[in-house]
Amino acid sequence: MIRLFISDLHLSKERPAITRAFFRFMAEEAAGADELYILGDLFEAWIGDDDPETLARAVVAGLRKLSDGGTKLYFLHGNRDFLVGRRFARETGCTLLPDYHLISNGDQKILLCHGDTLCTEDKKYQRFRRKVRNPFYRWLLAHLPLRRRLKIAADWRARSLAANSNKPANIMDVTPAEVERQLAGRGARVLIHGHTHRPGVHRHGAGDRVVLGDWEKLGWFVRIEGETLDLIDFPIGVDPPKSGGDGGEKPAAEGGGTPSLREGISPAPTPPPQPPPTAAGDWLSSPRAQPREQSSATPTPPPPSPAKPSRRQASDEGDGGSQLSFDL
Repeated sequence: MIRLFISDLHLSKERPAITRAFFRFMAEEAAGADELYILGDLFEAWIGDDDPETLARAVVAGLRKLSDGGTKLYFLHGNRDFLVGRRFARETGCTLLPDYHLISNGDQKILLCHGDTLCTEDKKYQRFRRKVRNPFYRWLLAHLPLRRRLKIAADWRARSLAANSNKPANIMDVTPAEVERQLAGRGARVLIHGHTHRPGVHRHGAGDRVVLGDWEKLGWFVRIEGETLDLIDFPIGVDPPKSGGDGGEKPAAEGGGTPSLREGISPAPTPPPQPPPTAAGDWLSSPRAQPREQSSATPTPPPPSPAKPSRRQASDEGDGGSQLSFDL
């Protein structure tokens, strides 16, 4: 079985390259998978399932095509698209998941969430989240006129950007104690989430935490096949060349057009033995998958893990993608 996980694409009409990359991902990766889990913030803003915007309708149609092709779809709400509802699920063929969801992979339990619930030190955001996730509040929002909802979404976005610019970085990251509590309390050894935009793989006492990146210059996804988990990034690419005239952009790859997703992912070679990690909590890393801050404390080796992780890292030169793998 092949399972894929994505989050934080923040699709919007202002970022057409991300939308094109997502449709390539669906055609070239997700169409060959058994399951696709969308762990929130697929959209920059989702104002309701009745949104008639062209982008919203195109994404719904694309997901429906994927679902009809045999890929099971699962959607977990993020802080940008918490108004995704039953109509969206019906039209796309996806299953809506709760804030925390456990899946099994052999004898391993894997915990999924968006990630915002783990940032418990951000007290102001957690108060806001409790308010807008209240079922009655959500019902009121969903029944406001469309134009009014658009204005509210734009206002929330502006306030969020202003507030985040003044918050310490550690407040907007996960709280380690909450990660430990969720893993231990739910009997999981692996946690996969997004939200923080800090891709990487981190070790905690109760298990391992895999963080998906946001789609900007790079796209990110997790792939689980058998007992191997891969965290993969790939270059989003450039706009396709314009047709006609001499003013078009230079093709991104020989032969014209946008390079395929697979061209951005190099196979992972078997590396020589790796030295011990150089920073606590960052036991698997590449130049493109590191936390933004490194601990200044004296490095300590991570505790032994029953997962017996192995490291395989692809080439990270030029515009190629990279891949981190470990055994579940």
